Amino acid sequence: MEIYQVNLEDLSFFAFHGLYPEERILGNSYRLSVSVSKQVTHEIMDDISQTMDYGSIYTICEQVMSEPVDLLETVCQRMGDLLSLQFPDFQLIEIVLSKEHPPLKMAGGRSKVRWTLRKE
Repeated sequence: MEIYQVNLEDLSFFAFHGLYPEERILGNSYRLSVSVSKQVTHEIMDDISQTMDYGSIYTICEQVMSEPVDLLETVCQRMGDLLSLQFPDFQLIEIVLSKEHPPLKMAGGRSKVRWTLRKE
C-alpha cells in the first residue's frame, strides 16, 4: 500500500480567537501545521486533480482562522471537518495550532493544541 502526505508547516496567522474579551479585541499570532495523508490508488500522472492540492488545504485553513471562536480545539476541529469533506479519501489528518502569546502570566512560551482525525 502506498500512502502519500501533503504538509503545510509553520504557517503564520494573526487572528482573534480566545476565551477572554481582550483576545477578541487585540488578537494574537498563531502558528499552524497541517498534514493530510491518503492512500495512493492510481498513478498520479503529474495531474493536480489526482492529488490533494495544498492550495485548497491552505484556503480552508485561512477561512477557519478568520472566524473567531473561543477555543483552539474548536479551530482545529472545524479545519479537520472541512478537510475531511474536501478530501473524503483521507487516511489521517493532523493539525497543530499554537497561540504565540497566551494571556497568562508566563515569560514567553506558547499554548498548543494537536488534533488528529484517523479514518477507521
